[in-house]
Amino acid sequence: MNEPTADISRAPSGDLSAAYLAAIVESSDDVIIGKDLQGIVTSWNAGAGRIFGYSAGEIVGQSIKRLIPPERQAEEEAILERIRRGESVRHFETVRLRKDGSTVDVSVTVSAIRDRAGRIVGASKVARDITERKTAEATIHRLNADLERRVVERTAQLEAANRELEAFSYSVSHDLRAPLRAIDGYSQAVLEDYGGKLPAEGLRYLQTIRAGAQRMGALIDDLLAFARLNRQAVTPQRVDTHQLVREALDELGSPWADRRVEVRLGDLPECDGDAPLLKQVWMNLLSNALKYTRRRDRATIEVGSLREGPQVVYFVRDNGTGFDMRYAEKLFGVFQRLHRPEEYEGTGVGLAIVQRIVHRHGGTAWAEALVDRGATFYFTLNAGDGP
Repeated sequence: MNEPTADISRAPSGDLSAAYLAAIVESSDDVIIGKDLQGIVTSWNAGAGRIFGYSAGEIVGQSIKRLIPPERQAEEEAILERIRRGESVRHFETVRLRKDGSTVDVSVTVSAIRDRAGRIVGASKVARDITERKTAEATIHRLNADLERRVVERTAQLEAANRELEAFSYSVSHDLRAPLRAIDGYSQAVLEDYGGKLPAEGLRYLQTIRAGAQRMGALIDDLLAFARLNRQAVTPQRVDTHQLVREALDELGSPWADRRVEVRLGDLPECDGDAPLLKQVWMNLLSNALKYTRRRDRATIEVGSLREGPQVVYFVRDNGTGFDMRYAEKLFGVFQRLHRPEEYEGTGVGLAIVQRIVHRHGGTAWAEALVDRGATFYFTLNAGDGP
């Protein structure tokens, strides 16, 4: 059935504006209703018919309260009272009844209608069906509630896992380290007291046992240090980055005192962070650079920063062994190594600690390198770094 439209082709020129207005009202998808100050419907457009299910003949002359659920009847009187005072109601969200008894969510705007003398004689109501929006909002609310519930559950699981990790750390530190110390100590005692009586093969076996025990001890120590980072509180303060790097270099002085190493310190802006934790980042990155430049006649290590928009990016660059970028994603994993232990010492935890500390400061760590052409390790802290 065709929707009713206003025929303006034969309207007298004086009535042209009214005809245009009638056509707009009738063709609107929104509800447009006229009512008097007692709430009696005086006009009803096609949009109202589509949304509420009543034809104009069924509803004009009837009370608007037919559209209002019993528990919301007071809303209509409050709206009419405001209209009588010359006020308007804008974007009032509520629920109304259809002819079939179902409900529809609507956003209502009501304005006063005045006669030629300026007296308020009725009200114009425009309503829009917002059921889809309300349904979407309810879905989002339900999903958010479900997400919050899952976060609470995951947090409880994480806390339980942390407690288990603490128990494991305690067990490792006491139950595993003690026998390793015994293996190392007794192996050393055998070497010292009976080494002269053992064949070369036996000496080699003992030295292998001792080296394995020492390496396992180092792995356990580094694993415990990594685990402690989860429990160690981050205490932010203003940090003099240049001074922190100098302190780290001083503490690392002995391993490279007999080498030709040039360390270039560039611009190192201050930052906000936990000074002891950030010092550990610099210690690990500088130690890494010193280790992998060992085979260079002259090692060059550059420490500095650059800007990416408002973000400060700190870096440590060296001219050492480098690595194949195809395996870069392994760098920051626990116990992940790109070189054989017999080539370079270490447990593969140092860079994992760097990444964990940087992440706890709201930053990111990454690296770039070429095989035998050196490597550069970058990291950022939170977005508020720098002056």
